[in-house]
Amino acid sequence: MSLSLSVLIPCFNEAATIRGVVRRVAAQKPMVKQIVVVNDGSTDNTTSVLQDMKANWTENDIVLNVIHMDKNHGKGAAVQASLEVASSPYVLVQDADLELDPNDYKALAKPIEDHTAEVVFGNRFAKGYPINLRMPSRIANWVVTTLSNALFGMHLKDQACGYKLMPLALAKSLRIDSTGFEVCSEMTAKLGLRHSKIASVPVRYEPRDASQGKKIRWTDGWIAVYTLLKYRLRSAA
Repeated sequence: MSLSLSVLIPCFNEAATIRGVVRRVAAQKPMVKQIVVVNDGSTDNTTSVLQDMKANWTENDIVLNVIHMDKNHGKGAAVQASLEVASSPYVLVQDADLELDPNDYKALAKPIEDHTAEVVFGNRFAKGYPINLRMPSRIANWVVTTLSNALFGMHLKDQACGYKLMPLALAKSLRIDSTGFEVCSEMTAKLGLRHSKIASVPVRYEPRDASQGKKIRWTDGWIAVYTLLKYRLRSAA
């Protein structure tokens, strides 16, 4: 079994990195069949970079879709928009910065190809936390991962990792409501309620900080906690 992927890339003000990210994703042939970039109301030069990429796209065996949102709605909204045009049997969310390496796609796909998992999450911390990852971010990640496991009987290693690989039909059936970064927690909660079999695979990780354009803050961890609790309590009502 060899997976065919649509790679979904939410993008907000990433003019400096988006071209390189798309190039690295496109290099993952023949697995990657489609790349969907959602320009989430960027106010820097991202729009013109994406327009140039689209106009000069030469990868004839990979479809490049670019969606321009009217304003910044958030990562969750961008994921929702990308799912509307995704066409491959499997989808993978790829952040538009250079923190995660598309060269890990083959490793991420292996548990599904081996029929040992339905869904795969990346694990950024298999070798420990990077030295430059700030303590509040470490704590927030530990909290949301531990809480996910406790609330839904899961065995995740890194709930907040952007890499989440699953069948397109499953992703659409989750009916995502979240518009912001809490989309990771909503997806996790809904997969947990379905008792989906999730594998964790180590991936490479080079964290950025706010000065380098990182958008998520450790305070988003508390929104993630609220989201996990909301779906757990809603299911018990």
